Amino acid sequence: MCLIVDANQAALIFGNPGGAGAPAAFAPIVRWLGAGGCIVHGGLLSEELSRVASVRRYLVQLDRAGRARRIAADLVEREEEEIQRLGGTGSNDAHVIALARASGARTLCSADQLLHADFKNPRLLAKPRGAVYQLARHRRLLRHTSSCGR
Repeated sequence: MCLIVDANQAALIFGNPGGAGAPAAFAPIVRWLGAGGCIVHGGLLSEELSRVASVRRYLVQLDRAGRARRIAADLVEREEEEIQRLGGTGSNDAHVIALARASGARTLCSADQLLHADFKNPRLLAKPRGAVYQLARHRRLLRHTSSCGR
């Protein structure tokens, strides 16, 4: 399964991946990406991630290694419009839900509790439902499935 990393966690995960000061909770993500995992980004989330130089550099490395997929902004925007038609989200992160719908990614790493609820809401994201990675014990969520097209 491809992974979406929210901007609120990206610097913790990718700022110094595997280095000193990196939270142990995210070590499985860094190992998984190094072993063939894939991160997806697109639309507003790509803009948010690129604002932090260390995250931007790491995304470039992942892209060069074939471990990052950028989803076209117009696809994400269309899904965001559909989400608004469905009644919107409880969080201010409809663009993240739209990215999941456009990419097929169903695992999210985020600290935003409102976004967690949206990501698990079957009205917004179904077949398969979304899951949230927060702790190292959630490493079982880091796998490829047919929904993400990898």
